[in-house]
Amino acid sequence: MQDLAMFDVIIILITLFLGLKGFFKGFIKEVFALLGIIGAIFVASRISFDVGQIVAPILAIENSSTIKLIGFIISVITVWFVVYVAGIIVSKIFSLSGLGIVDRIFGLIFGAAKIFLIFSVIASALYSIESFKKSIDENFKNSIVMPHLLSVGEFIMKIDTSAISEKFDAPTKEILDQTSKSIDSITGAVNDGAKEITESAKEKIYEEIEKEVSRQAQQLEDEINVQKNRLDDIYIDDNKEGKKE
Repeated sequence: MQDLAMFDVIIILITLFLGLKGFFKGFIKEVFALLGIIGAIFVASRISFDVGQIVAPILAIENSSTIKLIGFIISVITVWFVVYVAGIIVSKIFSLSGLGIVDRIFGLIFGAAKIFLIFSVIASALYSIESFKKSIDENFKNSIVMPHLLSVGEFIMKIDTSAISEKFDAPTKEILDQTSKSIDSITGAVNDGAKEITESAKEKIYEEIEKEVSRQAQQLEDEINVQKNRLDDIYIDDNKEGKKE
């Protein structure tokens, strides 16, 4: 019984402790941070090439894939920063209006709820395994927290997502397509850069080989001329000695 009570206390303390992050940041900052990441990718995937065209003349970039890559990176950083700053401003407004404590309380609830949902999904997943199910039934039958974890986790894992999928399928597919195109552009830019480096290295190697062959040929030609001159000298000396005799 004491172990079970300790389990409940541990789960509650961990949930509240990790939820304190939401309390200190506030509900608005938590939500804006999440929206900033999602919104940055969504917007950047649509305007990356246009932004890239603006900075391309400054950076002297001509490759279209590289232009889109640079535009995507700049767009993501810019949109995320704007949303993040907007979250800070709105949070400050709430604080000045006397609603700061409300923002923090909802931030605590939001942060704790995220952790509790994670624990619920983990508990439900373990409970679905026969060996763990028997152990959980035996060891946590008097637990107060475990039944709530299992019920919430089971509810989450059994949610019918078909209606949600039908409603958001088109925009989600569009986001995925745009993201996929951006990833393809990034991959293309990397491949183009690698290809340019490879071609440049290949040309450099060919130039070095050509120089080395020319140098060796010149050395061989010089050696032949030296030997030829020696033979000529020997031939002249022999003729002189023959005339003296």
